[in-house]
Amino acid sequence: MFNRNRLRLLAANITVFVIIFSIFSFIIYSYIRSNQYVRVDKELIISKKLFNKVSSNLEIFIPVANPRVIAVIRNERGELIQGGHISGFYKTYERKLRPKKFNEIFDVNLENYSFRSIAFPVKIEDKTFTVQLLANTNAERDVLKNLLNILVLGGIIILLISIGASWYIADKSMIPILNSWKKQREFVENASHELRTPLTIIQSRLEMLLKYPNSKIIDKIENISPALSETRRISKMVSDLLTLARADSNTTEVEKKKTNMTQLISKIIEPYIELGEMQNKNIVFEALDDMKLFCDEGRIHQLLVILLDNAIKYTEEGATIIVKSFIKDNKYIINVEDNGIGVKAENKEKIFERFFREDKARSRESGGSGLGLSIAQWIVNKHNGTIKCYANSPKGTIIKVSLPIEKRESI
Repeated sequence: MFNRNRLRLLAANITVFVIIFSIFSFIIYSYIRSNQYVRVDKELIISKKLFNKVSSNLEIFIPVANPRVIAVIRNERGELIQGGHISGFYKTYERKLRPKKFNEIFDVNLENYSFRSIAFPVKIEDKTFTVQLLANTNAERDVLKNLLNILVLGGIIILLISIGASWYIADKSMIPILNSWKKQREFVENASHELRTPLTIIQSRLEMLLKYPNSKIIDKIENISPALSETRRISKMVSDLLTLARADSNTTEVEKKKTNMTQLISKIIEPYIELGEMQNKNIVFEALDDMKLFCDEGRIHQLLVILLDNAIKYTEEGATIIVKSFIKDNKYIINVEDNGIGVKAENKEKIFERFFREDKARSRESGGSGLGLSIAQWIVNKHNGTIKCYANSPKGTIIKVSLPIEKRESI
């Protein structure tokens, strides 16, 4: 499928290159060709006007304005009038040079010569003569011939270059498609794998209940509770998957408004402080700078919930979680610091990938699916910020969120 699409892109790119070059060549050739003969035609017209001012002695006519223009004169019977200005060349080709139309400029092509010509009748002493003015255009013809050869050779070179360039462009164009397809395949595989485990648990627990249809709920709580827990886990996972799917399709936009960040963070942390006390974990909020930021309050709330959930999940009893907010380098910084199990150095970038988890068994026990930090990264990116993971000292993790401060926020 991808090779077929690559070939289609290749053919399309080559076709575009060839069409553009062909149009360009046609315009250049037509323009130069028309301009090549403009000067020659002008000389013929001037010579025709001058002819009417010369002596009635036709045999001594020589256009003074341009010696390039030669006059061939014929009598009423169409015979050439002999004169010093008429060479043997014109006598030899007299029949081929004979004009077929009058008062119009036309081309005359012989074996190795080409001319631009105009013929017109002249009446002198009750006799009608035919005057034909000829201007040699071998130089112009050679210029056009060389130009045509250059365009043909250039066309061949352009065709070869366009094939190479088109192949390169086709390959480059396929990279995001391949990456997207790869991510989509991995996404489906990971989602299927993550859903399979809770569905298996739910199925097995329900099958256990069916074995004892007359039992009371209180007697089978050990089967009902895990099934209910896994159902909640699936619900949250599906919600996260829907959020990421909408993010990928750019159908979800942030709605920014002026928000007091200190008040917002305090409001979000409040229930976590109570939850931390229940688990013997200390959660502290340090607002070093008060700031009103233009942001999507709902998405920032979702971001902090994800970071605090992770901090609580991956810290042991007696741990301390510190949330700091301050301004640095015209950016609003939010740090979530913990002294938990930490993240391996090689996984600091990977933790923001979808479904990535360092300890899958432990994550599954805590209800994690590996989607939270991916959503957090999307939220930060939508606010044109950055999110990074650092090692805390002596142990633990620091998640740093940097949000740019817009000019209107400082007014």
